[in-house]
This record gives sequence, structure tokens and C-alpha cells, in this order.
Amino acid sequence: MTKFSFSLATSLLAIVFLASCNPKQQPENTDKNEIDTLSFILQGDSISAIMQRVLLSNVMQATKAGGPVYAVAFCNERAMPLTDSLSQKYNCQIQRISDKYRNPANKPSKNEEDVLVRMGSSNSGEPVLITGNGKVVYYKPISIAMPACLNCHGNAEKDIATKTLEVIMQKYPNDLAIGYKEGDFRGLWKITFPKE
Repeated sequence: MTKFSFSLATSLLAIVFLASCNPKQQPENTDKNEIDTLSFILQGDSISAIMQRVLLSNVMQATKAGGPVYAVAFCNERAMPLTDSLSQKYNCQIQRISDKYRNPANKPSKNEEDVLVRMGSSNSGEPVLITGNGKVVYYKPISIAMPACLNCHGNAEKDIATKTLEVIMQKYPNDLAIGYKEGDFRGLWKITFPKE
């Protein structure tokens, strides 16, 4: 083999090798409407966890300050403003929805009722993404996570003190959010992101 042929063969092999190792190759038919599912799920997981921590921390502080009666008053006055402030911070809309809602603002739409039934019966705890109308909506189950939740959401005869129940009925005359046991499916986090 001549020196020129050997050099040409080596150069061709190097070109083929480098072309096959190009990590930036993309499929030619990338759909511009596709979303980065993993990214939205990770964002939703993070935001819902932060929101849960903020609400629970504040409810526990209110309970320590004045018992469950004070916690009900706190939730009535402060839960929505806290949710709105984190929505603004993370450029999304954060909501809680439930078929057994306490605050009428948490009442699900007709479509969300179907999502609640599906996710409540699956018992998987896994989030779901739904896209449409230029938005990505993240849903994640909420459960009655600890015995303290039953002070306001448990059985009216045995878990909720009479005075607490009176305040719940005063603040939320059409309350549906009682009768739960620890571990029960309570509703969903709903986080709406603008589709980028």
C-alpha cells in the first residue's frame, strides 16, 4: 500500500468515526409542539413540594399558636394569598382541587372531576401532565398525610372538636372536606404552566 493510499484510508476512517460519534445529531422530524415532559414533571414535583411545605408549616404554626380553631381561621384568610405569591414566584398557577372541597375556589371543573376520579382510583401517587390550549397542566395527588390533618378533616363525631367544627361551618357553610381517615386521597395539586 502506498503512503498516499494509507493516508487516504486513515482519513476516511477518522471522518466516519467522528461522524458516527456526533452527540448533537437530532432527528430531522422534530415536532415543535412536543413538550419536555420530564422537565414539567420535575418542575411540578418541586413546586408542589414547596407549596405543601409552606402550607403545612404555616398551619402547624397556627395550630401551636391557638389550636385547630385558629388554624381554620388561618387557612380561611392566608392559604390563598400564600398560594398566589408562590404562583407569581414560579410563573405558574398553583391550585388545589377536590371533589370534597372546603373552599369553593377549589371546586373542580367538569374535566377535572374525571381527572380526580381516575387519579383517586389509581392510587399510584404519580403525577399526570395534560396539554392543550397553549398550557401544560400538572396534577399530583394529595393525601391525608398525618394524624394532625384529622383535627379539621377527620370524622365530625370523633376527630374534630365541637368548637373547631363550629368555626369550620361558620367560615365554610358548604364544607365537604370532612370524613377522611389518615392516608385517604384528599384531592390534587393542579399547576398550570404556560407552554413555551
